[in-house]
Amino acid sequence: MQLIRLKLRAVSEEGFLVTLSCDRLELDGFLPNLSLELRDAFQQWQSNYRQLDEIRQCLIISDRDNSSFRLTPKSVTIFSQTEAVNRLKDELNNWLNSYHPAWQKIREMLIALAERLHQEHSSDIQLILDTTEANLCRLPWQEWDLLMQYYPHTEITLMAVSSTVTVNMIGRDPIVNNTNKIRILAVFGSNYNLNTNSDLKIIDRLKQKNAEVVFLDRPSFKDLCQTLWDDRGYHIFIFIGHSSSREDGKIGWIQINENESLTIESFKNALKQAINKSLQLAIFNSCDGLGLASQLAELNLPQSIIMREPIPDEVAIEFLDYFFQAFTTNNSLFTSLHIAKKRLEPFQAKYPGSTWLPTLCWQPSTKVLNWQEITNYNSIETKKITRSPSTIISIILGICLSFIIGISSQYFTPSLARIISPNNYSSLSLSQNLPQGTWQYGGSTTWQPIRDSIDQKINRKYPKFQLVYTEHPILPSGSGTGIKMLLDGQISFVQSSRSIVDREYKIAQQRGLILKQIPIAIDSLAVAVSPSLTIKGLTIKQLKNIYNGRLTNWKQLGGEDIPIIPYARSLESGTTEFFQQNILGSQSFSDRVIFIDNKNQILDNLDRPENRGGIYFASATEIVSNCQLKPLPISRRSTNPFVPPYRGELTPPEQCQQQPNQLDLEAIENGDYPLTRRLFIITSANNYIEVKIGESYANLLLTDEGRELIKKAGFIPL
Repeated sequence: MQLIRLKLRAVSEEGFLVTLSCDRLELDGFLPNLSLELRDAFQQWQSNYRQLDEIRQCLIISDRDNSSFRLTPKSVTIFSQTEAVNRLKDELNNWLNSYHPAWQKIREMLIALAERLHQEHSSDIQLILDTTEANLCRLPWQEWDLLMQYYPHTEITLMAVSSTVTVNMIGRDPIVNNTNKIRILAVFGSNYNLNTNSDLKIIDRLKQKNAEVVFLDRPSFKDLCQTLWDDRGYHIFIFIGHSSSREDGKIGWIQINENESLTIESFKNALKQAINKSLQLAIFNSCDGLGLASQLAELNLPQSIIMREPIPDEVAIEFLDYFFQAFTTNNSLFTSLHIAKKRLEPFQAKYPGSTWLPTLCWQPSTKVLNWQEITNYNSIETKKITRSPSTIISIILGICLSFIIGISSQYFTPSLARIISPNNYSSLSLSQNLPQGTWQYGGSTTWQPIRDSIDQKINRKYPKFQLVYTEHPILPSGSGTGIKMLLDGQISFVQSSRSIVDREYKIAQQRGLILKQIPIAIDSLAVAVSPSLTIKGLTIKQLKNIYNGRLTNWKQLGGEDIPIIPYARSLESGTTEFFQQNILGSQSFSDRVIFIDNKNQILDNLDRPENRGGIYFASATEIVSNCQLKPLPISRRSTNPFVPPYRGELTPPEQCQQQPNQLDLEAIENGDYPLTRRLFIITSANNYIEVKIGESYANLLLTDEGRELIKKAGFIPL
């Protein structure tokens, strides 16, 4: 499976900041806002599609959002609907084929990636659309002629939750359910004007495919919750009936019987229990499920299939049948959905646009699911990196930079003139003049080894380009604090150990700012305990349960009868925020966690005899060579080997000063070691001088000499 991620964030009324990422490649661009013609074409199609009162009966589940539901048609008028569909396709292509230079390079890279991946015989390529904009989620992206030509077998998938991009994604919890059968919970809600008997027969046939099916017919709220709390758990949840979503795609409802309509929030604890047990996939073969998918993503459900609009009953039935025919014959979830949608083609004439509606919402930290392996499911990393940095540089230079460099800045809007990829130079020298002056920057403590070596060398080599690391007068140092200082206009750029998060994009948008991030290096996290503690390693789940408070004594992990004392840097630290987002997910840190701003104070505490039960996580560069600590091997799950962040055998404390432990950069780079992330330079694209400062600094780091110095500092350069 090869994943291509297209991240879009609204940064101004002019349009969207776009980041295309695939393996180590990451490219920034800009897509102009939806044209008035496209908005009008979509509204016309949607209005025609939803106004089927003259040809079908329409059910309304709630007066709150006035949304339509799964419908039974009476008759159909083809002409106006077909005309609306064709106009929407045309306007969509006019928009996505925009010749704006900062979008053109994204299009060129998509074409180049398709050609390269096909040459490498990548049979399963998936395009992930990462956006929080409901109006973008509802568009039929699969009708873009570029995708139809270069990605004909690719399903366009919505990203279920915005996650930090890492080279290898962190694994989720192991499955508690140990049964050999695939357990399915099928809930049939209010069935007014629906042929649910057909759905029942389709699902019942799954028993022939090693499935155990539990049926609930128009259950009460209590019965639904009690069933979800079953200790045996479920792998798949299917809802058949009526549902709706708020127009912004944030909240959805399902009608479980004639009298009760529920939001996901209403029974989230029961759903969390099911997810923690084994639930991996929810299918809502009902209407307008964007709100349902959004709420389920917050509960960390790995994947869900929903309909983006009301869907005719006969189309919904055929989709479910085609999907399970494909899925139970060892096709991936992506491929099965793609096949099922293609097989709905005969309905396109009768219900124009209905084949667009089935949509997969997927979390990128989860394994690509198939039927045969569903009971052994565990989340795994995305495809390991096989391309060398020079290969990626050649793609970018050969395709993008020759195009971009030749474009005059007059073709860019002023605020976007510098949204281009950094250049690559052989040494710490630039062919352009560096901005003269003393420039303040701030951010991550993880970057300290780079500041100690490369930044000081830059200051010596370029005395008129002086960089001064600046701390906030009150807040603790960290990526979050640095980004806040950038948004407040206090510094020129940020060294960050995580990517920009949605709340920061929103603050920037409110202030009329455009944030840009440039990936620089790969870092790894290491977990440290006292050298005298008899613990050999931890799984991701055990690490999670230590910091959410479920594990409180090392005896529970086969160690000594000593209370666990979890330490962490402040919540403003990019490392802490990365850990919370990727390890804890939707859960919070336990009240037992001790947050300390000064990392040296944490290290001193761990070295004290009374704190032998302490545990701490930080950049591996801080921990592996520290003789006061024992870095622990980490396993994605209990069935996998434990992988240490250091090379060879762990050096005993008494020999550590003479023979310190060394980072295993190979295990980190090839993805064997599970805890990895990217380091970024973040700057504001609104101010030409500040963008020039941040990009000049990034260009220096990405020279051959800069990359070598980054490697010596304990990181893997990009």
